[in-house]
Amino acid sequence: MAIVIKPKKSETAAAVPTTSDIAVGEICINVTDQKIYTRKSDDSIVVIASTTAAGATLQQATAKAVTMAIALG
Repeated sequence: MAIVIKPKKSETAAAVPTTSDIAVGEICINVTDQKIYTRKSDDSIVVIASTTAAGATLQQATAKAVTMAIALG
């Protein structure tokens, strides 16, 4: 049986998650901006992937974020 991973998402331009929106290691995708965010253990919110970063496609960025989220547990 396949496991569905459903990260939090936003379709609002320039919306960035806050520490109250996501837990440490959780990912959030801004579909409009094509950016993937996570919360670090120091409570900072960081972009871990975007389509503007190194020419990555959204699919590549999503795969990288999912791999990181699984590794962070």
